[in-house]
Amino acid sequence: MPKNLDSPKRIRYALQELFAVDLEKLKKKVNKLIIQRFERLEELPTKKVDAQELEENDRKIAQQLQEAFIEENKKSKRNVGKGKITKSKEKSIKEKRKKKRGTTNNLLASKNLLLSPKLQNILGETELSRTQVVKKIWDYIKKHNLQNPEDKREILCDGLMKPVFGKKVTMFDMNKLLSKHLYNPDDVLEQKPVENTHND
Repeated sequence: MPKNLDSPKRIRYALQELFAVDLEKLKKKVNKLIIQRFERLEELPTKKVDAQELEENDRKIAQQLQEAFIEENKKSKRNVGKGKITKSKEKSIKEKRKKKRGTTNNLLASKNLLLSPKLQNILGETELSRTQVVKKIWDYIKKHNLQNPEDKREILCDGLMKPVFGKKVTMFDMNKLLSKHLYNPDDVLEQKPVENTHND
């Protein structure tokens, strides 16, 4: 994989952030898929790729990742109870997994977050879930044709996007930058009474 491209680890973290999943158990398989994808891209002669073709390829890779994730879960379920794990340890492991999975993934994916004023200017909304924000950002990018025609991973930001993402941004850095513009409503509400006491 060329040095100028993002590392598989960085791309894997971006995928985890984007889809609100934990790929740590699958990191070898995911890294292998990422490297295969880049190697395939290097082998192809340089040509303009149709957006639908890119989306179809991305869909296939997402499906492979999902199948690998499902397969890994099946393996771990089959291995539970084998070896030296006692029933009490097994139960506590399951409870920890349920708590972790239930709180982080569901909260990240579905909880409505407050958008910064700069992000509100782009999306025209004050509150969305993280997945809705990502979807609407991509809708905006496609609607305004902001992907670099020579490198579809790079977004050439317009006037509304520059305050949030800068002049240009890769699809992998976008999620990290978005985090700075999304706020938990509970945190904001907790701070408001403190601000009001100063105004008295």
